[in-house]
Amino acid sequence: MAVNKINFTINSRQYTVVAEETTEYIEKLCEHINEKVQNVLRDGQNIMGERPLVLAALNICDEYYKKSEECEALHETVKTLRDRNRRLNDTAENLQDELDETKSGQISIDEAAMRAEVDDANGKLSDANNQIKFLEGQVKKLEGKIKDLEARDKRREQDFLDLIDKQ
Repeated sequence: MAVNKINFTINSRQYTVVAEETTEYIEKLCEHINEKVQNVLRDGQNIMGERPLVLAALNICDEYYKKSEECEALHETVKTLRDRNRRLNDTAENLQDELDETKSGQISIDEAAMRAEVDDANGKLSDANNQIKFLEGQVKKLEGKIKDLEARDKRREQDFLDLIDKQ
């Protein structure tokens, strides 16, 4: 950055400074110092020589340290808020993960319930099929008995008819 040679007046005295800062910035600083010197002169009685500058410098230092403390407090607040924000984000992520797991678990629970119902239905179907096979076997046996009975009835009927014909 360019070096600037700047002339300025504080408390009616001329000064020259060489600085990298802009002329506008140095002039702002000088205005601030002149305001502080004027405040000291207005508040004090018969203050002469360098005393107004020293008292103005003390006032400026006081402002600086108070602002520094405020700035430090703000930095601590920002740090605390960032830490809290980080914890809240972590908590939010954990809650989202839990929600996702819960949703996933609900699907698994629903699927498990459906599978249990399907297994139960398959078991009942298998039992029903076995019952059907058993009953089909019973039907065949009964059909065989019916045929036997019909054959026996026909024989008896024939025997009866034969008896009637013999008489």
